[in-house]
Amino acid sequence: MLNIYMCIAICTIVLIVNGICIVHAFRNNITSEIFMHTGLTLFFGLLIIELTIGRNEIWSHYDVLWLEIIGWILYIPSAILVTSSMIALHKKGKPDTADFTDSTLFIDSGIFGLIRQPMTLGLTIWSIGLILVFQSLLATVLGLLSLLCFWISATKEHIYNIRKFGDSYKDYMKKVPMWNIFRKMK
Repeated sequence: MLNIYMCIAICTIVLIVNGICIVHAFRNNITSEIFMHTGLTLFFGLLIIELTIGRNEIWSHYDVLWLEIIGWILYIPSAILVTSSMIALHKKGKPDTADFTDSTLFIDSGIFGLIRQPMTLGLTIWSIGLILVFQSLLATVLGLLSLLCFWISATKEHIYNIRKFGDSYKDYMKKVPMWNIFRKMK
């Protein structure tokens, strides 16, 4: 029973925090942020539900070991992409607010020199990893929905960045792929 209460409490906190971010994104007409925080809500909801009550045999899990191993391995590149983009945005982006993603400077070096959307790519890979680690219908549905939200966020982010950084972002888009990290590494 404690697991259920923990799940409800943590999910409520995640919903409140992401809800505030979604409201802010609606007010400022930032479509990419709406999808990003919707995806994060689904992503963290999946993680919390599976970790607190999912393993109590409430619903079926397939437990195919090799899929689970692949899922765990996928956490490595996803953590690298998310962490490196967070560090770059915080250190190089010079945000004015507590939101590290609200960069005041245009960044086109480091991880952002390889791909334009490293954070959404990392979260998408992590969503696939969660699906493979937990192997349940709930994990598959919520994981695919979060993956879809991250992909839409990544495809809409250029609208906000062009508005913010102008022609320099348009030129950057021509040189640096959205997610195809291998194209830039050639």
